[in-house]
Amino acid sequence: MRAALAAFGLAGTGVASAMAQSVNAGTVSASATTIGANTGFADAVLSKKAVQHQSQSVSTITKAETNLFTPQTSGLQTLTVKPGISINGYNATSGSARSTVSMRGVKVGWNSVPGDLETNGVTMLLDGIPLNSLIQGTGWHSTEIPMGTLLSGTNIIFGPGNPRDRWYDSLGGTVNFIPVQPTEKPEAGISASYGSNEQKNVSLYASSGVHDGWSSVLGYAYGEGNTFRTGGYNDPAHATQLYAKVRKDFTGGHISIGAYWQHSTEQRPNDIPVNPIAGVTVAGLNVPGAQLYSQQTSGFYSDLPQSVWFKKNQIQNYIGYAKFFDQLDTNTSLTNLLWYRHGEVIHYRVNPGFQAASLNDSEFYNPHSDTIGDKLSFDTSLPYNTVSYGGYVIASHTVDSYRGYQELSYQGSTPTSQLLPYQATQSIYDNLFAAVFLQDDISPIPALHIVPGIQLVNYGTSFYNNNASYALQYPPVQPGNTNPSVNKDFQRPEFSIGATYDIFPWLTPYANFAVTYQNPTGGVFNNAQTDLPSLKPVKSTDYEIGVRMLQDNFMGFEEVSGALGYYHDVLSDQTIPISLANQPNVTTFGYGSAILQGVNAEFDGKVNFNWEFFANAGYFDGHYTSYFSPGSGTYYNGVPVSNTPTLTSNIGFTYQRFVGENLVKASVFDQYFGHSYMFNNLIQAPTTQKIQAYNLVNFNVTMSTPYFNHLVPGLGDLTFGVSGSNILDRHYNSTEYVSSGGYFGGAGAGSVIANPGQGRAIFGTVSMKF
Repeated sequence: MRAALAAFGLAGTGVASAMAQSVNAGTVSASATTIGANTGFADAVLSKKAVQHQSQSVSTITKAETNLFTPQTSGLQTLTVKPGISINGYNATSGSARSTVSMRGVKVGWNSVPGDLETNGVTMLLDGIPLNSLIQGTGWHSTEIPMGTLLSGTNIIFGPGNPRDRWYDSLGGTVNFIPVQPTEKPEAGISASYGSNEQKNVSLYASSGVHDGWSSVLGYAYGEGNTFRTGGYNDPAHATQLYAKVRKDFTGGHISIGAYWQHSTEQRPNDIPVNPIAGVTVAGLNVPGAQLYSQQTSGFYSDLPQSVWFKKNQIQNYIGYAKFFDQLDTNTSLTNLLWYRHGEVIHYRVNPGFQAASLNDSEFYNPHSDTIGDKLSFDTSLPYNTVSYGGYVIASHTVDSYRGYQELSYQGSTPTSQLLPYQATQSIYDNLFAAVFLQDDISPIPALHIVPGIQLVNYGTSFYNNNASYALQYPPVQPGNTNPSVNKDFQRPEFSIGATYDIFPWLTPYANFAVTYQNPTGGVFNNAQTDLPSLKPVKSTDYEIGVRMLQDNFMGFEEVSGALGYYHDVLSDQTIPISLANQPNVTTFGYGSAILQGVNAEFDGKVNFNWEFFANAGYFDGHYTSYFSPGSGTYYNGVPVSNTPTLTSNIGFTYQRFVGENLVKASVFDQYFGHSYMFNNLIQAPTTQKIQAYNLVNFNVTMSTPYFNHLVPGLGDLTFGVSGSNILDRHYNSTEYVSSGGYFGGAGAGSVIANPGQGRAIFGTVSMKF
């Protein structure tokens, strides 16, 4: 077939041209320029050969690479095995904690750290389903990623990508987390692990195999564990996931129906001052005789007791979707993706230690959204080109509710009826996004492919201020601002072009250029400081150039693959949310434009069955061409972009050999994250103040044995594993910024506060396959 489902999912696929190669079920075939997949039994991780011939900047993370990381990370930390990607947060190594993903300076996710250039500029997909909110700046949470055996791998597009693969938040990239898929033959797997901080993880799946064209898979994952912070918190975080998919094959196509439910709950530790602040103690503000709370005094990983600070987050998602593919005739195919998603956050905070008896003492925040979407695409093969055309429509209804309280004493882990609401606000957003695209893959000669494309986007938002009526439910309260209800629509054309040329079958240069837009996010419609008539969509002008190689029997290696690429991206008309210390429920904005540029390089060399080496590096340079701070009324042009490492690298090796019938495999790799630059929340601006670099050494050792096969019917190899992260026990801070004093009742304004990264962690794992 000339066009098929993509490994990015039906809605985010490229088109296999006449040059596409058919491969076995569950693997990938691709033309010289587009992402495509065989119509076998699974959306799959792209093969190296498929990646080799992409005009986009594409990379993948295989299941083997995912297994390099300790089991509590889910699929999140595995992204850092690629150059230019970092994960930051208050517990960034945990799959049950919220973190921020940075891809070449553009962000997605949330960790409560201010000053990110773009907080929702990378599209996150689950089996091809977009997860990002259409309006919230915190519209994706990293706890949504499948854990353990539920995740089969990840596909990544750096930058906007071609129109057929592009979504509404794909300015900085698109990431598709691919869950386990139905398989041709019945199989099942289970994995259980236990490790540092009493972390427990269990995951399992079972696939039915194919029966009369029907196949299915069912999966479950559960994780829990304590934080590595020492002090007050003793309630473990929990994460639960359920996944199911049924597929029916018919002549010329197939249809599949999937469902996914995820729920996580965690206690969020408070940031800790790097250096002591007068009056900020582990017992609260200005408590005589109490120890000062800081990394230098109370301990690098110290935390506050619940009686002083308490914050709990719950994330829950329900997703249902249907994928359909049909080869309409010998030249034209149809793909369609229909999905529904309900997402909700429950967030409550109690802070009597530093804001006792104040109007900022406690809060309860519970936004939720309902989204339905459909994407329809056609692919038509012609003698010297393949034309792709189609579009998507997405409608979303978001209710953003907040209640603030005054509380004189600690009441436990949840708000109670005795608490007095002092403010109740509710914003309602209705979003309607639509896009149509036309993309061509022109191949006048087999070695050359040129991919021009255009996408027309419409981003529509209706904001309704429901503060007054919502406040009536919680008398007596302050109803919040009286901003008028508004409507805002943006229509823009997005032009792009890419090309590849095979100098040799194993050496392929590529280049691409794209102008894309994004709807402003971060609650800008519900803010008195924002001038709505002058608001513009965020604009990306991106170009990239590079070269890839893939060759067998090269310079002593059985197989060598590599890539080298340069990118240059101009992000314009950003609205950067900033929380005010004296009004924590109000967000103002810094306005800016920035240039993001850098170089990424990757190398993977398989010497023989025993030895494999890998190394990559990413250099990043980002600075504001224009940044205005409303707090200081000052421009900070030329200042570096905050919270992104200037250099990342991964260097490691894998060694494996048989010991009798047992396969022993060991991997060791070093991850380096160079310095980044702090944001100053006091002056509401980026700075040249550095967050220090750090490196982490990790390992993974497994032994797979058939010894137990005769004891359990149907049992395949049993695998025992030991893995460790940060085994040198480096002290490093995952985040740092200059505080405006909000966390500590105004104390410490101008001081640096941080989230430490996890120290040494060791895990043991047992896995079985049937």
